[in-house]
Amino acid sequence: MKTRISIILLFVSLALLMIYAADVQSGFLPLSPSVRGGGLGGSAVILSIIAFAISLKERSSIVVILLLINGGLIVGGMVAVYSQDSQGTTKGHLQTIVGTMALGILLIVLGIVKIVITRRHIV
Repeated sequence: MKTRISIILLFVSLALLMIYAADVQSGFLPLSPSVRGGGLGGSAVILSIIAFAISLKERSSIVVILLLINGGLIVGGMVAVYSQDSQGTTKGHLQTIVGTMALGILLIVLGIVKIVITRRHIV
């Protein structure tokens, strides 16, 4: 049951990240970048961390994969935002970009930690 709840939370998190990415490209939601980042991106990170905590001692490859995907999307998205900036407008927001990348890296690390923890508990 814990694993199912974690998987649902991680899929919701993934959906939020995909909506975030789509909105960055098309602007279909009437949100400022800070509200979009906090509401969609921040919620996705929080849900992923909760999912990790819930399924901490449960063995699940899907949870690991989703944590890695969510973290990778965040890191990749921030790298894309920074690299596509031809006018230097993100230079003033470098701290925000690095902080957001750190959250993505955190999710990747949690995925790796989950692999290690579940292997130790099962063996």
